[in-house]
Amino acid sequence: MLRKIGELKRDGLSLAEVKVALGKDLIRAQENDVDLAGQESDRIHGTILRVATKEFAAKGYERTHVATIIRKSGITPQVFYSHFPSKLQLLVESFHTFIDWNLAYVEPKLLASPDMGERLLWRLFADSRANAFGSDVLSHIGSEGAHSRTDKLRLAEQAWAGVVRQMILDFESVRAPGSPPPAISLELLSYSLLGAHHNASMRASWDEQFSRADLLRAHLWLWLAVVAAMSGEVDIDSRVARYEDLIQEVAVREPETPPAVEE
Repeated sequence: MLRKIGELKRDGLSLAEVKVALGKDLIRAQENDVDLAGQESDRIHGTILRVATKEFAAKGYERTHVATIIRKSGITPQVFYSHFPSKLQLLVESFHTFIDWNLAYVEPKLLASPDMGERLLWRLFADSRANAFGSDVLSHIGSEGAHSRTDKLRLAEQAWAGVVRQMILDFESVRAPGSPPPAISLELLSYSLLGAHHNASMRASWDEQFSRADLLRAHLWLWLAVVAAMSGEVDIDSRVARYEDLIQEVAVREPETPPAVEE
């Protein structure tokens, strides 16, 4: 329809004449509930996210400039801010987009591999940029007000949900048929492993003591240990059960501040 409008204007028709000429098309669009303005808004929103996601992934939050995103998206500042009221909101949605891209890229490639260790290593390779991206998101969310922070944390959680879902499926795939439910939450276990990898990556970045291979090896070891427990090769549940009373005691206590060290 936009192409037809352009052609009719080039032919010298006024806007009123164009409206008459396209009368049947407009009626048909209304009958089909076609929301042309909504479609264009979705297209612009998607364009901004696509450009911003590439910028944030390549440069990080601080070195990514809204002016650059506006220019590369081919829009005005007014249009940009009608879609994203803040740069931080754009960062969070871009992180969600990046995770979706990552899953769409790596997961189909892993279907051919029956080996869980191989799949993990390729996921770690794909997720290395996502971990840095996610750290950027969480560090900047912390500076926001309480209500805004809650909303953005929810978006960040939604972004990680796809990664966690794949981890849970892997854990469930190695459990023996008919075995009792695991004694712990697989979702919390998945986030614990993500946190372990994040902290190990942070430690490796401090100096040259640990290589990238060391980091991958350590996480693969941890992952295989968890898989062994999930499959029943190692009985962790009964060991944890011995500590249940202490778990409950510690869980209800308020954290204590240690006394200062004497001079």
